[in-house]
Amino acid sequence: MDTPKTPFKGLTLEEIAARRQALKTEIAEQRKCVDEAYRQVISPFTQARSVTKYIGSNLLGGVTLLESAMWGFRLVSRIFRLFKRFR
Repeated sequence: MDTPKTPFKGLTLEEIAARRQALKTEIAEQRKCVDEAYRQVISPFTQARSVTKYIGSNLLGGVTLLESAMWGFRLVSRIFRLFKRFR
């Protein structure tokens, strides 16, 4: 039979409890880091105080973009008409 040359030294309950406590503190530290990273990622979305303010600011940006596109279209069409006239 195979007999081990060195006797097996098991873990005591105190060692297991110490390792468990160290692991719990390490997990708590990692959780704090993850929570902080999560807060940094979602902070731009939580700055809007209410839903109407969030929608209103986005709507205002959209209207400005649409108005700029209309002005650009008008400008380009006037330039084309100018070149058409001199043909």
